[in-house]
Amino acid sequence: PSGSRMRIELGDGTKVWLNHGSKLKYPYRFEGDNRKVFLTGEAYFEVAHNAKVPFIVGTNRLDVKATGTAFNVSAYPDDVDVETTLVEGKVILYERKGNSEIKALKPGESLKFDAQKNRYSLETGNILKYTAWKDGLLVFKNDNVDDIAKKLARWYNIDVEITNQKIKEYPFTASFTDETLAQVLELLSLATPVSYQLTLSEKLPDGSYSKQKVLIGMKTKDIKR
Repeated sequence: PSGSRMRIELGDGTKVWLNHGSKLKYPYRFEGDNRKVFLTGEAYFEVAHNAKVPFIVGTNRLDVKATGTAFNVSAYPDDVDVETTLVEGKVILYERKGNSEIKALKPGESLKFDAQKNRYSLETGNILKYTAWKDGLLVFKNDNVDDIAKKLARWYNIDVEITNQKIKEYPFTASFTDETLAQVLELLSLATPVSYQLTLSEKLPDGSYSKQKVLIGMKTKDIKR
């Protein structure tokens, strides 16, 4: 569920950390010439080595193939890009439709693939930004407000609405461990021209409560008279 993380171990010994709002489909026992799972959302894998039987993470847009390695895959349905970050070992990325190879990654590389435009971008040296979540850390490094809003919604299990489109591209860098949502938003507002408003959860007719909502907008300048 959103707002939670979990760790599981597959039948071949592969360890998987599953992030908020994510789903992993896998067989009870791996058989045949590959070990294939299907991911919706985000997960970090430490794959049990088997050079003869590759481990494949399938997503809606691409497949990530490895033999024994540590890597992160983010493939949320509402994100434009599928992100893959290699920590150690080697992975090869394939476009799911035509099964054509996109690129083989080296340790320390992060690839973002846009299936709609059929192109990718490569980044190096920012492993922690993409993998720290499995250790309970929320890391932003030159992330724009639009991406931050999505991560906060999953991390704190809330709804986030950006009320001013001009602030979407403002960059923000920070790391959080046990901070509350209010503390994160306050720091964001100090470092950027962002203002925020927290709304309380409301009790629904069935007795449950709605998600807390955050409105993110642009600070208004005080007018001196």
